[in-house]
Amino acid sequence: MVSCGHQLTNNNMFGKNQTLEDNGSGVDTIIGPSVSVEGNFKGEGNIIVEGEIKGSLKTKGYLKASESSVIVASVVANEAEIAGQLVGNIKIKAGLEIKATAVIQGDIEAQTIEVANGAIINGNIKMKMEAGEKMVANGGSVEEEK
Repeated sequence: MVSCGHQLTNNNMFGKNQTLEDNGSGVDTIIGPSVSVEGNFKGEGNIIVEGEIKGSLKTKGYLKASESSVIVASVVANEAEIAGQLVGNIKIKAGLEIKATAVIQGDIEAQTIEVANGAIINGNIKMKMEAGEKMVANGGSVEEEK
């Protein structure tokens, strides 16, 4: 686990108001503002990006991309908070929080999405429904998503 005195407070729309280091999950990787990573970046835990990533980024944990981050990559994570620049498609299993400073160019798929006033998104947004949820079609009939 990388620890540089940083604490990632996850007090977002998902009802979490905790420091990731305090709940045992911690921050596994910090890509600092002076760091540039090119290639396929894959992790199991929580990641903070303050620098630059080009290629792909995949984690089973939480991704926090700060205001200084520049990500030119496809992104896959369990949950994410984006405040910087991102060019590429984003697929988030649970919740995505897009901050006012975010500039995203690419398609987004997540179960829940919160977009702050001022954020810029150029792409398609798809919100996944949980299994068993029902969708109302144009004719007013109820269909279960398959």
